[in-house]
Amino acid sequence: MFCIDKKNIGAVIRNARKKAKLKQYQVAEMAGFSEKHLSRIENGKYLPKLEHFLILTSILNLSLKDFGFIEPDNTNEEKTKLINKIMSLDSMTLNIYKTSLESAEKIVKIIKSKQET
Repeated sequence: MFCIDKKNIGAVIRNARKKAKLKQYQVAEMAGFSEKHLSRIENGKYLPKLEHFLILTSILNLSLKDFGFIEPDNTNEEKTKLINKIMSLDSMTLNIYKTSLESAEKIVKIIKSKQET
């Protein structure tokens, strides 16, 4: 079972913000939400919504590897590039990608079923 650790996510975001020499209010302003909300995320009290997570990872130049979601030995370079690309998308473009992937999955399923017969 996959467990998301709010405290780890918050710590990674806080450390990346500090490494970038940015204040909470600066990142919150760039992200479009309150400093209080960012503080709660960084302190592990809130799990950011996907949209906020994607915005923060884009602002702070973070990848899933930084959060420990992807082990470097378990993924190839192409998957990593694709995941990092998805992580940097705005919400409108992310929805387009999602729709495209759903369509591609349907096509692959049809092709596989035809190959099996």
